[in-house]
Amino acid sequence: MRLVARRALACGLAFAALLGCDGTTGTLISLTEASGAGAGSGGAAGSAGVAGTGESSAPSWQIQLTGSFDTSFDVERYEADLFALDAAVVQAVHAPGHTLTCYVSVGTAEPWRSDYLNIPSAAVGNALTDYPQERWLDVRSDGVREVMTQRLALAASTGCDAVERSNLGAQLANSGFSLSQADELSYGQWLISEAHARGLTAGLSGSDDLVPLLVADADWGLTEECLAYDSCAVWQAFTKRRKPVFMIEYGSANDAPVLCPEAAKLGFSLVIKRRALDAFRVGCQAIPLKP
Repeated sequence: MRLVARRALACGLAFAALLGCDGTTGTLISLTEASGAGAGSGGAAGSAGVAGTGESSAPSWQIQLTGSFDTSFDVERYEADLFALDAAVVQAVHAPGHTLTCYVSVGTAEPWRSDYLNIPSAAVGNALTDYPQERWLDVRSDGVREVMTQRLALAASTGCDAVERSNLGAQLANSGFSLSQADELSYGQWLISEAHARGLTAGLSGSDDLVPLLVADADWGLTEECLAYDSCAVWQAFTKRRKPVFMIEYGSANDAPVLCPEAAKLGFSLVIKRRALDAFRVGCQAIPLKP
């Protein structure tokens, strides 16, 4: 449903006549040659670099949460699932000087995690609408906070440089708990403080309504499909403070001539991904705007 909405937007924008608006599979073709830019980022999974119309204030990046982790991309920043990391991956990311962000779900219980049984059962609520295997957490619970403290400690000891604190937003869902925005804000601020205490930068993703309230404390933002849902403006609160925004849209290389210029105008660092969040990546290589 969300993919249909995003692709409808892409097909309705100015470059729609240039695009087939059909999905592609297999190795991608770099689009930089046609635009006159330099070569795009490489990678065994197939990655295209696409020239934009502006210069992003955020580093180039790659996110991969499923599959064997591919460290062959020419990007400055990688994001991986904290629980899927091993020493070899961490070393492969850090050796060329890249930074490593670790994905941590701080708002949901995921039964496949090794520490799932440490979460108090009373703090596990209703299933998420789009991800029924996951359940919302009562973020007021001391037991939940203890589990998250241990996850942040694991991130620091594993070699993560940053954490994406994902799935804040139970206050807007049928979570099974009477959670308010103030509850989520308190939890979000606590997580940032705990991350900083361990030498980790803390990113905010997910709940748009918390952006104005947490932008001063968070170090960066990560927005998913903000072009599809016309919600990019709120994330510019980060760029106004000279803090980077990392951006995911779902699609293929066919979508890049539309999406990359839009991301460049915003100053966000875009990657186009498949919903599986595997190694597939289409990146945008920004070029400066002409005066």
